[in-house]
Amino acid sequence: MNQINADNQSEQPTPEAQDASQIPAQPEPVAVPAKVEKPQPSRLRRFFRQVLIWLVVIAASFLAGVITVHYVRYKPLSAAHTGTQTALNQANQEIDGLRAESERFNTVLQQANAKITALEGEKKGMQAELDTATAHLELLQVLVDVSNARLALFLNDVEGAKAALVDTPQRLDNLLPRIAEFDADLAQSTPQRLSLIVSGMNRDIETAKIDLELFTKDLLEIEGALFSD
Repeated sequence: MNQINADNQSEQPTPEAQDASQIPAQPEPVAVPAKVEKPQPSRLRRFFRQVLIWLVVIAASFLAGVITVHYVRYKPLSAAHTGTQTALNQANQEIDGLRAESERFNTVLQQANAKITALEGEKKGMQAELDTATAHLELLQVLVDVSNARLALFLNDVEGAKAALVDTPQRLDNLLPRIAEFDADLAQSTPQRLSLIVSGMNRDIETAKIDLELFTKDLLEIEGALFSD
């Protein structure tokens, strides 16, 4: 009996054996395959790779430069060009407007010049008429002076006759250009004749009367030649 118990006890596992049975079994080491070395690229391949990298860098730099030029120079310049073009268009419109106004002004100016020319022609005509009327009036005044002198001599008033002819020489001088158009010799002799008539009144009144009568006839002939319609 005791032997059986001892056998039973010997068959039962000890606590250490139980703890050992509870520890998980360590996995068996897995064999790691040997590291395979990659083949090294060839020298030509490395060269082309470097060339490709440089090309990418150059392309990126070029693109960056293009973008920089676009935003830093081209875009402001384009905006300035647009503004300048707008200002130029406005200037052209103003120029066209000024040309139209200038053409209208030139038309008005031409009309005004034509009117001025016509008025100048009328003025010259009126001035000629005025000069003719003034000369005619001057000649009539000479005739009045001579008539007053003849009347004074008729009354034997020599001093009155001389007084009537005081302003006559100056009036004749004013008429000489007109008289010269009719007869140059007559224009030269007329003042001399008047001076002789005045100086001879004291010596011979009757001769002075005849000279004044002849002088009057010559003046009437001049009037008819110069101022007849």
